[in-house]
Amino acid sequence: MKPASEERSAPAGRVLPLDLPRFLTREHHRVHLVGVAGSGMSGLAALLSQLGHAVSGSDKVSTMETDRLQRLGLRFHERHLPEEAGTADLVVFSSAIKGDNPILVSARKYGKPIVRRAEALAAIMRSKRGIVIAGMHGKTTTSAMTAHVLREGGLHPCHYVGAEIPILGTNAHWDSRGEYFVAEGDESDGTIALFRPEHTLILNIEEEHLDFYADLDAIEKVFAQLITQTAGTVFYNLDDKNAARVCRSLARGISYGFADEADYRAVDIRLTGFASMFRVDHRGQDLGEAVLNVPGQHNVHNALGVVALASELGIAFEKIAKSLAKFEHARRRFDRIAQGLAAVRPGVGVYGKRHHRSGRRLDGRPAVASQQGSGRQKPQRVHGRGSSMGIRI
Repeated sequence: MKPASEERSAPAGRVLPLDLPRFLTREHHRVHLVGVAGSGMSGLAALLSQLGHAVSGSDKVSTMETDRLQRLGLRFHERHLPEEAGTADLVVFSSAIKGDNPILVSARKYGKPIVRRAEALAAIMRSKRGIVIAGMHGKTTTSAMTAHVLREGGLHPCHYVGAEIPILGTNAHWDSRGEYFVAEGDESDGTIALFRPEHTLILNIEEEHLDFYADLDAIEKVFAQLITQTAGTVFYNLDDKNAARVCRSLARGISYGFADEADYRAVDIRLTGFASMFRVDHRGQDLGEAVLNVPGQHNVHNALGVVALASELGIAFEKIAKSLAKFEHARRRFDRIAQGLAAVRPGVGVYGKRHHRSGRRLDGRPAVASQQGSGRQKPQRVHGRGSSMGIRI
């Protein structure tokens, strides 16, 4: 049975607190999360707990995340019963929760404040200098990479990402010492438009989530709204045609990519085994070499966006490169299944990626990358159905 947070629907009729940022970051309340077992909601539960709230939550099943959160003080209920949230001052729900959920029905009946997960997250971010990582693919990896680099650079960022991050310790963390808050933005239901960050990093814009959006134009309008609401710099992938079209004319935009005209450009790219190496050129100045212990040209793109953002925040390239060399992928988002799989081809590594289409990478190319030798190796296609093979993040 799936957690309720993995189902999709759209409840209506919410009563919002008058000052949600103050309510969540300067006061202490009782907060109940409906669909708390999902990765996004569990991260929010962790943030709320660290902010000093008394947090309870409900879902149809328990998970490793709910078990961990219970050890941190979460009161978890494996059923959606109104009485479990009866004393809550605020109810937060995943956008996947159905409108007839008993807790939501009861909360509306008694005029209890109700907000979506993204509304609560956006409100929490308002108390910091927000950095939103946006795009159809690569958000979790790039959000984690950004938080890691900023942490190693001494900026003490808060973070919120969509999976457990071994190198960060958890999927969400509140740090009162730092100014910045790095968060993965969810474009799937349009709630990314709720954020008003200081900086935005746009990885890619593609025609997806067509169960919610009418077409690519509708998707681009939501991204355009996020850009309009970004107070500072918008970093964007110049090699993604849709992102480039939406962002190219921005006076406060900074581009990155492989193209000659990119502000931050990756050159001398070498993909060897399970690593990626490249040099970074910033408007004609060679900043130095970066080494990633994660494979694929798409991760070079991800890392290059992080280099651009961290550099503009004043972190020295030497620190950025050292941090990137230590970075590890998000757990559950990228599992290495096999290396040197002789049945496919000697010297080939096969990787598994949950949650997205099978057998495709971030850039839509085949999933299995050659491990033979060094230099630029073309990926090898593996045919098959039913498994979650791929290295799209």
